[in-house]
Amino acid sequence: MKDYKKIQPEVIVGLGDNTEFVEKAPPFKTVIKLHINLEDWLGDDLMECYPCYIITENLKKLLEDNSFKGFEIRDMNVSLDENFENNYQQSKSLPEFYQLKITGRRNNDDLFLDEDKNLNISGTFLDFLQSNVDLKYLEIEPERNDFDDLLDQMIAESKGSNDTNKSDPKNEDDKGWLPPDWNKD
Repeated sequence: MKDYKKIQPEVIVGLGDNTEFVEKAPPFKTVIKLHINLEDWLGDDLMECYPCYIITENLKKLLEDNSFKGFEIRDMNVSLDENFENNYQQSKSLPEFYQLKITGRRNNDDLFLDEDKNLNISGTFLDFLQSNVDLKYLEIEPERNDFDDLLDQMIAESKGSNDTNKSDPKNEDDKGWLPPDWNKD
C-alpha cells in the first residue's frame, strides 16, 4: 500500500471564457478544453485552478522522463489578463503551461483525487517534486480553517439545505447569516 499526502498547490484564478465543459448547465465539473485567463503567477511548477491542475513546461518534461502514473498531460490555452503585467513580479520569463488531468486511483497510482476532490500524491512523487521543481506555495496536508467551513456552509445553503444558521425571512430579529463566531449585534 502506498503512502499518500494530500496537497494544495499554488492557486491561480482565471478560468477563461473559452474553457469547455462536459456539462451543459451548472454545476460545471468536467473540463474538456482548458483556457486560463492568467492574472498572476507566483512561480510554482504545479498549480490549481479549480477544477483543474496545471504544470509548467519544466515539470512536463520531467514527468515525461519518469514512470509516475495517474495523470495525463494535455495542451491548454493561456491568455494574459489585462492586469497581468501589473501583478507579475517574477524575474523569470513566463513558461508554457499544460493541464495535468488527474486519472489515478488510490493504491494503484502516484496521483489521485479523493472523494472531496483533493489532490493526493505518493511519497515518492512528493520527494521527486521537492527535489526537482519550484513549489514555494505548495501546502502538504493542509488543515481546514474557518474559511473552509464558511465555504461549505455557503455551498450547502445555496443547495437549499436546512441549516440552523440559515436566515429566516419571517424572523424580524434575524440579521442574516454570519459565521458562527461573529457577533450578530
